[in-house]
This record gives sequence, C-alpha cells and structure tokens, in this order.
Amino acid sequence: MRILHLEDNGLDAELFGNLIQKEWPDCEIDPAAGRDTFLSRLMGQRYDLILSDFSIVGFDGLDALRIARELTPETPFIFLSGTIGEDRAVEAMRNGAVDYVLKDRPKRLIPAIRRAIAHAEHVHDKRVAEEQLLKMQRLQNIGMLAAGIAHDFNNVLAPILMGIPLLREHVADSGMKTILSNMEVSVLRGAGLVQQILGFAQGSSTRPQVFQPKHVVRELLGIMRQTFPKNIDIEERVQADLWMIEANPTQLHQLLLNLCVNARDAMPAGGALRIVARNQHLDSAAAKVSEAPPGRHVVFEINDTGTGISAEDMARIWEPFYTTKASGRGSGLGLPTVRRIVAAHHGVITLRSIPGRGTTFTVFFPAAESGTPRAEPIETSAPRGNGELILIVDDDHNVRSLTEALLLKHGYRALTAANGVEAVELFTPLLGEVRMVITDLGMPRSDGFALTNAVRSLNPSVRILAMSGMADATAQMQKQQVAYPILGKPFTVDALLRTVHELLAASKE
Repeated sequence: MRILHLEDNGLDAELFGNLIQKEWPDCEIDPAAGRDTFLSRLMGQRYDLILSDFSIVGFDGLDALRIARELTPETPFIFLSGTIGEDRAVEAMRNGAVDYVLKDRPKRLIPAIRRAIAHAEHVHDKRVAEEQLLKMQRLQNIGMLAAGIAHDFNNVLAPILMGIPLLREHVADSGMKTILSNMEVSVLRGAGLVQQILGFAQGSSTRPQVFQPKHVVRELLGIMRQTFPKNIDIEERVQADLWMIEANPTQLHQLLLNLCVNARDAMPAGGALRIVARNQHLDSAAAKVSEAPPGRHVVFEINDTGTGISAEDMARIWEPFYTTKASGRGSGLGLPTVRRIVAAHHGVITLRSIPGRGTTFTVFFPAAESGTPRAEPIETSAPRGNGELILIVDDDHNVRSLTEALLLKHGYRALTAANGVEAVELFTPLLGEVRMVITDLGMPRSDGFALTNAVRSLNPSVRILAMSGMADATAQMQKQQVAYPILGKPFTVDALLRTVHELLAASKE
C-alpha cells in the first residue's frame, strides 16, 4: 500500500507514519509539507490513500481535497487533523472525503483506513463490472447489427456470384477471364468475412480444412503490394515446402491481414514490413521459450519497424474495443479477433515490441497430421433439367432474375414471385405442374416459412429448397419445426444446379 500524507508538522507526520507502518510494515508513505510537493507527488505517482491535515501553512485542506478529486478521483481521502469543526467536517464529506480522524484520537485512524481501502476496492470492482457489462451489451448489439447486415450483404453478393459464370461464357479474352476469376474469389472471400464478423459477435464457428497456407500468404502479399503506401517496403520470406495446416482459409487470411494492417498503421512515415512463413519443429526446450506446445508448427511472423507498443498498451491490446488509433481509424476488434482465431485453431500468438523500434507478432499453427490437402471437387458440367417447372420466390429482384436465368439456361422452366402472397397466387392454378419451389426465408408480407406451409398443404409432394442470407437461418428453421435443404447466400451456380437436380431426382424415387 502507498499513502500520500499532506502534513506540515514533521513530528505529527512521523508519529502517524509509525502508527500506520506498525499495522502495515510494507506500506510506503510519501510526505508532503505543502502545495507544490503535494501536486508533484499526485501527478507522478498512484496512491492507494491520501491523508491530509485540514490546516496547512499556505494551503487549505479543502483545496487539497478538490485537487485530489480532479487528479485521482478514485483514491480515498481522509482528513487527519487536530482542528476540524462539525461544519467543516460535513463540508469535507460532502466534497468527497471518505472520513475524518482527530489527531487526539489516533486509535480511530487504522479502522478508518481499513474502511476507506475496502470502500475504494468496492467502488473499483463495481466500476469494472459495469464496464464489462457495457462491453457485453455492446457486443450483443454488434451481434444483432451484424446479423442484419449479413442478410443484406449476402443478398448483394449473391447476384454477383451467380452472374460471373454467365459472363464467363461470353468472354474469350484470357485476361478478362482472369479478372472474372478474381472477382469470384473476392466475392467468396467477402462472404467468408461476413461469417467471421458473425463468429466474433455471436460465437459461431466454421469448419476447418487441410490446405497449403502459402497460397493465402501469396494472395495477401499481392493485396498489400497493390494497396499499401509505397513508402512501406514489403519483404517476404515464405518457405517453399510449408507444411499443411488444418484451419479455415478465410480466418487465416483475416488474421494475417489484421496484423499487417496494424503494422502499416504503425509506420505512418514509412518503414519495412516483413512477412515470414516457415516450418518449425519444437522440442520441449523450444516449446517453453515459444509458449507453443512441442511438435510441428507452421510459424507466421509479421514484423514492422514502426512506433512500437508501450508497456501500458501492451497490457490492454487484446481487450475488445481498446485501440490506440485515432478516432475513426480503428474499432478495437482487430487484435481480439486475431486472438480468437488463433485460440480456435489451438495455436499460440506471441508479441515482442520495442517503443520506437518496431513490433513482431509470431503465430504458431499446429501442422496438419496428414500432409494431403482435402481433395477439390472435380469440375464437371452442371446437370441439366428436363423442362421441370420451378417457382422462384425472393423479394430481391437481382437474386430472383438471375436464378431464373440460370435455371432457364440449364433446361428448366421458371416462374418468379416477389413474396409469399404472389407465389401462392401463381402456384394454386398450377398445382400438378410446379415440381419445386425455391424460396427465400426472409421476405415482407408473407415469409418463406408461411409460404412453404401453404404450398405443402396444397401439394405435399412439391419439393422445397430454401435460400437465405440470414445468419440464423438454420436455427429459425428448427424453431419453425421445418426441415428442407437450404442454400446460404451467396451460393455458387454449381451448388444451386446440383441441389435442384438431386431434389428432383429424389422425388422420382
């Protein structure tokens, strides 16, 4: 415990200092005999308690209390005085003092200090709990907001992803085909990032796969070289024969991108950014040093020559919403997301930083037990229809029209409706002809759940395929006690056509 004692009588300061240290031998007591010393100590040191005489030569105890409330409002303040009347005592307590002790009653001092410290700890714990509650509420609000944005954003991405194959068939130039392929990758990456935002806010997870991480690193390097300031020299050291890892590629991409963006922001005047990806087998001794478990790891290092991180910031950088960036430049979610991704993959992340010289983040990912990546599906021509009539229902015009165009192109017939009411009107006179209904779940007027109930009551044999950009679509289906296949937006043309083909084929069995 550390105490600041404002007292201009040296004998009193020594007397009460001995009394306190008899009770708390390790207590440090800093004396202050006047205003200047009192101010300098308050501004240079954190104290657990302030004791103050009421009448100091050239200084007033109430002024000392006011200054203490302004500079260190959580530090308890006790008056220890030989001259304090009832009126002044009441005024002192009203202005923030927690207690007062008369010098001729020294036995009251120790209990008063105990009460003051306990009260300060209670206030601190209460404030911390309130801050944590506010953070949790903020995360919940972000989760709700992210779910709504995800639905709209997925509806935006879906027509792009469906339209790219249609465009590709009309493009002969290899350069333009490459551009379309890059667009397709970007849309899928965007959809993956939406899931990562939802994962952070709602705790959801995605399925990992075995893959070669150097492809993700190469893609990231390409993005950085195109978008980062030219005064940042980007250096790569990527081992040619990296081991496979079992992870989510989008999450790895997001993790490395977050670290690289932080490195970029730490070098506003330019500098060097080095990205390392290497294999490392940790024995027991090396594992203790690296904090990672023994075994094979793929190690990623992001090193910059930027401003570095102060000791104070180092203690808080993993906290959600804590950021050292200027207002509007950072959300405070980047590093917590990084840490969450690393933990989800049973990895370890370490940090070294020297203020003014730079920072290095090191990430250890366990290497996959099998060195063989998951087999990619063999590309074959999408199955064609045989004139089956399909009703497409979606309130998004672009999704509706592109889905119709794809089905018509692949041998099906199609009808479209913007909501459940229109769909039932179209469906009713064609009960025996409509083989399948493809419907969005979230629509105005009459949603997909109400529509499917109506359709099934009219024709129980009709096939249902749901599509949705909602984050909780599966949970909503369970709540509604319905079970039919669902395509999460954005979906690929191949996924749509194969699912339609399989459902129609199953109906003939």
